[in-house]
Amino acid sequence: MREVVLIPAYQPDEKLITLVDALSAEGLGVLVVNDGSSPACNCIFEAVAEKAAVVNAEKNGGKGSALKLGMSVLREIFPHASHFITADADGQHRVEDILRVRQELQQGAGFVLTMRRLHKKIPLRSKIGNDLSRIVYTLLSGHFFRDNQCGLRGFDVAHIDWLLKVKGEKYDYEMNALYFADKQHLSITTIPIDAIYIDGNSSSHFDPIRDTLRIYRRLFSSAVGSIASILLVEILVLLASVLVGNHFLRYSLPSCGALALALHLVIDHFIIFRQVRYRDHMRLTVQTVIRFSVYLICCKLMSYTFPESYLWVNFNIVAFCYIPIEYWTRKLLYISQYRVFTKE
Repeated sequence: MREVVLIPAYQPDEKLITLVDALSAEGLGVLVVNDGSSPACNCIFEAVAEKAAVVNAEKNGGKGSALKLGMSVLREIFPHASHFITADADGQHRVEDILRVRQELQQGAGFVLTMRRLHKKIPLRSKIGNDLSRIVYTLLSGHFFRDNQCGLRGFDVAHIDWLLKVKGEKYDYEMNALYFADKQHLSITTIPIDAIYIDGNSSSHFDPIRDTLRIYRRLFSSAVGSIASILLVEILVLLASVLVGNHFLRYSLPSCGALALALHLVIDHFIIFRQVRYRDHMRLTVQTVIRFSVYLICCKLMSYTFPESYLWVNFNIVAFCYIPIEYWTRKLLYISQYRVFTKE
């Protein structure tokens, strides 16, 4: 079997049996990771073991831990596998959509990211979480994805080596893995799928407060280079406003940008992504040049409107204009990226 579906499962019910039966009928290999479920679930895992390989974790470690355990043994259990697909055990990923991911992998895609069509009937906590996630991820990574949290994804098995090095043991792992893929310039094929929320998503083990904080803490730790560069820019621009005034923005602003870019590259290349092939240098440089060009234009326009107070003008530009400029510039740059393919 060349394609294997990897399913982390914690306290599953009969929906896991139905899913495994359907996937097996389609000729897919199935690897289920029992993430420290209670003995009451043994009958479920015994049933799926008839058509799937089952690996048992010693204790509940979280979704990321279960995914990494599955990846660490996948090539041993399925030595002829060329691709693997990650899917949830609670029935939120339809078999038809899993087969669409398989089709993209068979056609040569190395990384398939599914994006849910987030309609108006989704639970409020899911809607708020996804809206915030889009903004934060775009600001930190430079890529806008309509949905970056869906667990249905497909990979070439060659990616296992670096995926095992990505930090995160719980729900923070998947977002961090996407961020690491971005920094390596991996080609990403995105396909839309329907969002399925069974009983208001009551079966999910996702804690809306603790797990959300954990996701962003992990993402911010991986994006420390980007955050440090943004803070450095704001500090340097304010200092330049005080010391040299608005008349020299055409010189001071590019200088501030160059220093921030250098800091960003050093932190990412030598600290955060030292264990993987970090290839974001050129894209980061292009983004910085475009972003600061837009920023400089806004600075000049506001200086003409409020010429009486350079410090007030520049402070308000930094405080109220920089983040929107950062977000929309990166979103527009994402749209122009040739390496991201969307399949309807």
